[in-house]
Amino acid sequence: MSRKTLCRFLTLAVAAALTSAAYAGPEKARGNIVSTDWNKMQVGIKDPQGRVGTWSVARDAGVKFTDKKDQFPNPKLQDLRPPMYVHFVFEGTTSVIQEFEVVEVGFEPSRGGPGTQQKAVVTNLDMRVGQIEVMLDPGGRKTFEVDPKSLLTSVKSGDTVTLLIENRGGREVVTKITTQSGATSNPRRRNERP
Repeated sequence: MSRKTLCRFLTLAVAAALTSAAYAGPEKARGNIVSTDWNKMQVGIKDPQGRVGTWSVARDAGVKFTDKKDQFPNPKLQDLRPPMYVHFVFEGTTSVIQEFEVVEVGFEPSRGGPGTQQKAVVTNLDMRVGQIEVMLDPGGRKTFEVDPKSLLTSVKSGDTVTLLIENRGGREVVTKITTQSGATSNPRRRNERP
């Protein structure tokens, strides 16, 4: 093969490789969700090798549950949380997730599950009925039920807090409150061992 023919062949081979990489189709991966940030449309996923990566998520990404499907009748991105094990499809060129399939929820949704944490500023609270009103960052003003009510004894209006919010039968319930100073209000429930 002449030098000119070899150069032409190599040029065509490189061009073909670049073209196929540029038009890479959807790819698949799997792992456990370790964090979610729907304001930034990002999810942290730990792959089977133990590596944690942050992935971008398309706003219209599909969500499907094959585990505990009956407890998520209208699946949406906000239903995704740690430690769910998911299979996902992403665009090879952009690495943006287009679709999730939850194959293992990893907790019992009807009991609230592990919950999600959110930072907030307390704007009002009512110890009698067990409610706290907060300004979420971001997210605006929201009122939550608190269980147990005694969590409210160490909190006052104006405090910056981190809330642990669990989903109980479609209701969002605060089950732990940590103040900015690091004090945690999370009393043991009856029959719970130390």
